[in-house]
Amino acid sequence: MAGNDPISRGKNMKAYETSGTVGADGALKIEAPRELANQEVEVLITPKRPPAAERVAAWERLCRRVQGLPQIQRITDEDIEKEINAVRGG
Repeated sequence: MAGNDPISRGKNMKAYETSGTVGADGALKIEAPRELANQEVEVLITPKRPPAAERVAAWERLCRRVQGLPQIQRITDEDIEKEINAVRGG
């Protein structure tokens, strides 16, 4: 688990970032800073991002797949320029 490092959120509000693992039963156990004892807190759960190398590899696979589509092979630089000009209102 990461440390409970405070993150400033306005003048009087702090946020603490930590991590945990959700068990097979769906339960999540985390340790909160003692200064929050007996206080109601809000919890936001987000899946942990994959490592950068994994995200880059997935992006490269997607680009190769899209670039291999038959309809992409028919697009010319002129088509792209026309589309850009249309979007820009020119």
